[in-house]
Amino acid sequence: MEEESGRNRNKGSGLEAGGWETIYSSLALILVALFGMLVSYSTVEGDRLTNFMRGFAAMATSEGRSSASEGQVKSLIMEGGKDSVSKSMAVLKKYFTSIGLAKSIDIERTEQGFRTTFGSTVLFASGEAALRQAAYPYIDQIIDIARDESYSVRVEGHTDDVPIHTPRFSSNWELSTARAVTVLRYMLADVPAQRLSAVGFGQYRPLMSNGTDEGRRINRRVDFYFNLDEDSKSQ
Repeated sequence: MEEESGRNRNKGSGLEAGGWETIYSSLALILVALFGMLVSYSTVEGDRLTNFMRGFAAMATSEGRSSASEGQVKSLIMEGGKDSVSKSMAVLKKYFTSIGLAKSIDIERTEQGFRTTFGSTVLFASGEAALRQAAYPYIDQIIDIARDESYSVRVEGHTDDVPIHTPRFSSNWELSTARAVTVLRYMLADVPAQRLSAVGFGQYRPLMSNGTDEGRRINRRVDFYFNLDEDSKSQ
């Protein structure tokens, strides 16, 4: 009886050891999988990796689960995957839509970053280069984005081809340049000068034919080009 009892005890100990090894092996596999995913996503943006880790941790602790499904991981990566250009564009679009200017502001992606276009009458009175009082909050939104050191900002002034000759401006070229410089000077209080530039093109870079009122209206504009520096493009 004593021998049988001893055999039973040994058998029980073997089961306990086997169960412990199984738990340990499962934990090791989970850790290996986690480190593998970390290495896999080591080249993505920091905010994307942060979102992934937060989501992984939440799913690991929720209801005792220790791993995420493929679909859940993909969803987390996509949610955190918007680059800085897309986020900047979204912020501006949301703001200008909220104040009812969505039809007067055009925001488009470019090869170097993105462009924001204001109809000239949004910022200036006809034939003038002084900012409208109502325009300052709009430029402030531009400044908030321009504070991101990833961008350099070029302000471009454009007009239609209707001749202008006033005591201050003898041509559309001078008017468009003065408008661009006016905006640049306002931005200088918050954005380093080395990341800003201004240029006026007059009527020489139209978007549409100046043969119609609508075409001339569209050609009268101020463009803000947000261009990523080379280091930011490579990230």
